[in-house]
Amino acid sequence: MISVREVDPFDEPTFGSWYDAFHAAAVDQRPAAVVANREALTFSLQNPGPAKRRIPVGAFDGDRLVGAMLFEYPLIGDPDTVEVEIDVPPAERRRGAGTMLWRWATARAAELGRTIFQAELGVPATSDPWPGSAFAAGLGFTIGNIEDHFVVPLPYDADRLAQLTKDAGDLTGYRLTSWAGPCPEEHLQAYADLRTAMDLDVPSGEMTRHPEPWTVERLRPNEERMAKNYLALVTMAHTTDGTPAGYTLIYLMPGDPDNALQDDTLVLRDHRGHNLGTHLKLANLTQLADHRTTQTLLHTWTAQSNTPMQKVNTRFGFTFAEELHELERHAPGATE
Repeated sequence: MISVREVDPFDEPTFGSWYDAFHAAAVDQRPAAVVANREALTFSLQNPGPAKRRIPVGAFDGDRLVGAMLFEYPLIGDPDTVEVEIDVPPAERRRGAGTMLWRWATARAAELGRTIFQAELGVPATSDPWPGSAFAAGLGFTIGNIEDHFVVPLPYDADRLAQLTKDAGDLTGYRLTSWAGPCPEEHLQAYADLRTAMDLDVPSGEMTRHPEPWTVERLRPNEERMAKNYLALVTMAHTTDGTPAGYTLIYLMPGDPDNALQDDTLVLRDHRGHNLGTHLKLANLTQLADHRTTQTLLHTWTAQSNTPMQKVNTRFGFTFAEELHELERHAPGATE
């Protein structure tokens, strides 16, 4: 009989079994899957931050762990929301582990007074119904937003970089500043403002999102925490008089020898039309070349509705890997 309970991230043998199940299910049939490595996830769970509560939950058949769930809820913004990731390894499926984990999630959410469930699901290109999609639909989740997951090989092609640089032309009226690691003190306020603008600008479809503004007081501890497992590579654009205009961000993960993550790219609306996004990406790719070690793929995710960034990705040589479905379910009777 399957039972469900929280897993102590300090209990190394049990947490190790939990992570193995979590990882095995998440990468199954997904060649380009990116999953937090064990060291990074262990640190995150053992050292909870102020913005989010994260709970590892296991499904057990006796003493054997047969399913894993990461149950999360924000402590800053979106007070009605929980996020769930349910992962059951292929050999353990169709035995009720996923359903039992879901029941635990709904009970805990009710205790917390939270009524909106969100999840993300990587769906590779396949003609067959994707098991995770069928499971989520059966629980009542619907797709609120779809992003395309793209990859480009590393090291980045030098000839393409040279051609892109030539095509971009001179950058007039702006200056670029790049850094690796935490933001320099003199750019903290501008960077916080840009991060807030990014949260408000990024397409989210029908997903329920109420992002909280980034402040210097929130940004600095977040960066220090992230720096334990990620190296942030940032390039920011300013006008010649110092007004912030945009930024781009890549993460390198020392514990992941294969993957680098192209995260945010933002150009503020008043500064669009100057090829600034291309210049930002070019500068950060140069910075990536200086810090890359063994990573062989650079990943990025772009909403299907974001036509301008889709075109930029094509120019930079990114190719489609899979879709990322953002899912949402409201508890019966709940209103936003």
